[in-house]
Amino acid sequence: MIICMAVASIVFIIFVFLFITASDNMVDAILVCLMETEKEANKELQSEIDLLIKKIKQQEDFDNKENIKKGKRLKKKLEESQKRYKKLENRKIGILDIIPITGYRLIQLLGWDATNETVKKLNRKCVQFKEKKEAVNYTYYLLGALFGYLILGICLCFLGLGLSLAMGLEERSFIVAFAILVVFGIMGYVPYDNVNTIIHKRAEEIENQFPQVVSKMALLTVAGMEVNQAWKLACSNDKGILYSEMRRVLIDLDNNVSPVEAYSKFITRCNNNYTTKLGTAIIQNVSKGNAEIVKLFRTLNDESWLEHKHNARRKGEAIQSKLLIPTLLMFLGIIILVIVPVMSGFGF
Repeated sequence: MIICMAVASIVFIIFVFLFITASDNMVDAILVCLMETEKEANKELQSEIDLLIKKIKQQEDFDNKENIKKGKRLKKKLEESQKRYKKLENRKIGILDIIPITGYRLIQLLGWDATNETVKKLNRKCVQFKEKKEAVNYTYYLLGALFGYLILGICLCFLGLGLSLAMGLEERSFIVAFAILVVFGIMGYVPYDNVNTIIHKRAEEIENQFPQVVSKMALLTVAGMEVNQAWKLACSNDKGILYSEMRRVLIDLDNNVSPVEAYSKFITRCNNNYTTKLGTAIIQNVSKGNAEIVKLFRTLNDESWLEHKHNARRKGEAIQSKLLIPTLLMFLGIIILVIVPVMSGFGF
């Protein structure tokens, strides 16, 4: 018990030391990261509201109760998000939000900069769904949270173990200590691991939406429409990650970002072979001119739909393989139900 309390005290002192020696720049970095995340949430919610209003106006269905409820939900979420953003602007953060500060400080002491392999790998993933500067801040925030929660978890783990032993819980003390460590480990690891989930979801959704997008682009350009106008119409009314990324290109262009830079960001964020071909073709069309772009759109359309069919077939095969074991178990159960009465009837 004494050893556990001593270890807990040492780890707590380390935690406090890291927190106290952290500079104001680290606190500012966390605030910036949280504000950027909240700002992005505001944009997404506002975009959903705008699309819903546009849909209601087009359908002229102003009395639809489902749309009204959805609009109220989105508005409530937006207001809550705006309130959180204002609190962050006033430098008001929650207790849990300051835990990553210790992780920031530890990362600094370890010398983990942009050249570190772990930082580079995580940053490459974050760049796909955040701007370049935001991705850097978010990368360090995730690593800081992971280390911060781990240190605090170790401290509380030994503290819980010591107190449990003092209360006479004996073997159950280790279960309590392990549970505390697991809880804090999960709190730090879930946001870190969530990046992989976001990337996988984005990749899958972009892959599914691309054939529809390129079909629209091919159809509109064949009809004689300019590429920029076709791009705008192709993403105007639909909802999804690929459509959102296309609208971000339009926002960048409206903010006087060069077309080459805007479409290059689109290529980086989507990180898909077909979107890369599409973005590259448009960049060439803007900078050098490309008379074959309509033909390229048609080729991309054929290739993407063919790949879409192959993916659907592969997913079907994967589902069938997952259902094989339950099917075999059901078959075994039926055999048992048939054989047992028969064997009983023969007196076995």
